[in-house]
Amino acid sequence: MTEARTAPAAAQQTPGAVPVRAVAASVVCLTATVMPGFLAGALGSDVKAAFGIGDTGLGVTLALTYLLSGVASVHAGELADRIGARRGLLLSMGVTLGGFLAVAALARSFAMLLVSMVVAGAGLTLAGPAAKVLLAQHVPPRRHGVAFAVHMSGIPLAPLLAGLAVPLVGGTSGWRWAFVGGAILTVIGALLVPPEVRNEPAAAQKPAASGRFGHVSLAPLFVLGAAATLASSAVFSAAAFFVVNSESAGISEDAAGLLLSATSAGVITARILLGVASDRGRGGDIGTVAALLFVSSAGYAMMAADTAWLYILGGQIAMIVGWSWTALLVASLVRTHPHAPGLATSFAIGGMNLGAVVGPGAFGAISDLASSSVALSVAALGVLAAAGLCLVGRRIQARHCIEGWA
Repeated sequence: MTEARTAPAAAQQTPGAVPVRAVAASVVCLTATVMPGFLAGALGSDVKAAFGIGDTGLGVTLALTYLLSGVASVHAGELADRIGARRGLLLSMGVTLGGFLAVAALARSFAMLLVSMVVAGAGLTLAGPAAKVLLAQHVPPRRHGVAFAVHMSGIPLAPLLAGLAVPLVGGTSGWRWAFVGGAILTVIGALLVPPEVRNEPAAAQKPAASGRFGHVSLAPLFVLGAAATLASSAVFSAAAFFVVNSESAGISEDAAGLLLSATSAGVITARILLGVASDRGRGGDIGTVAALLFVSSAGYAMMAADTAWLYILGGQIAMIVGWSWTALLVASLVRTHPHAPGLATSFAIGGMNLGAVVGPGAFGAISDLASSSVALSVAALGVLAAAGLCLVGRRIQARHCIEGWA
C-alpha cells in the first residue's frame, strides 16, 4: 500500500481534533522523556566526578536510561494503539517525573543514580508511540510531514536544552538542578495533552488480523528498525559524548556545550524543512533517509581526526544531517499504516531507543579501551550500514505493498 493510496481514505479529520495543541504536547512530552540521558551526558564531567566513574560508567548510565524503551517499544506501540494517546502520555509523564526527582534528590551513590536514571528513561517507552498515535488522531495526513518533523524535533531539543545547562550549572555542585528543570517540563507536557479522539476513517481500514501483530507486515519493519538502531547508536553517542570528547580536540567544555545546543538547533531546522518538502511530495521517502545517513557518515570520520575545526565541522554534519531523517521515516510509516500508527512506528522508535542503549555504552567502552577517534570511526561504519538497510527495507516494503500488505 503506497502513501498515495492510504491518504485519501484517512483525509477526513475527526471532529474535535486540535492539531496545534497535539503537536505542542507531543513535542514537550517527547523532549521530557528523552532528556534524562542527554542531561547526564552534557553534565558528564560533573556526574563522573560526583560518583567516581569513568567514560565506561557514564556510558553504562546512559545505556540503562534507555534500556526499557529499547526492548519494549513494539509492545508499547501496540498498547498505545489500544489504550489511546492521552492515557499513554499521562502515564509516561508520571514515570519520568519520578525519575527526574529521584536523580535530583535521592541519587547519592552510583547504584542509586542508575536506578533513578532507569526510572527517568522508562517513560519514553510509552511516550514515543503514544505521541505518534496522538498526531495520527489529530493531524490530517496531508500535514503529517511537517507535524512529525516538529514532533521529532523534541529529540534534538533535549540536547539543546542540556547543552544550555552546561554553562548554567555545569562545573558546580548545583548540577542536579538541571534535573529539577526536567521534572517541571514533564508537568507542562501532561497539562498540554488534549482529550482523546478517535480517527474512525483510519481505523476502518484495519485489515483482518491473524494474531496480535497480524495486521501489519513485519519483515520491512524489522529491517527498518535495525537501520534505526545503527543510525541512532552513532548519533546518540556523538551527542552524548560531544562535550566530554571535545577536550581532546582542544575545545573548552563551555564552548562545546554551546556548540551542542547550536547543532541541535540545526537538527530541528533541518527536520522541519525536510517535513515541509515531504508534504509537498519532494523527497519524503525512505530513500531520502538512506541518502542522509550516507552523507552523515563523513561527519563522524571528520570528528575522528581529533582536530578542533574538523571536530566542530564534522559534528555539524554528523548530527544535523545524520539526525534529520527520523521524522521522514516515522511519517512514511504512519502514512502506510494508518490503521496501526503506534505499532508500525514503534519498530523505528524502538530501534532509535535501542541505539540509545547500545551506542553510548559501546562508545564509552571503545573510548576507554582504545580512543574516542576509534569509537567515532566505528560509528561512521555503523551509519553506512544503516543506509544500506534502509534501501533493503524500502525494497521489501514495496514488494509487500504490491502483494496487498500495508
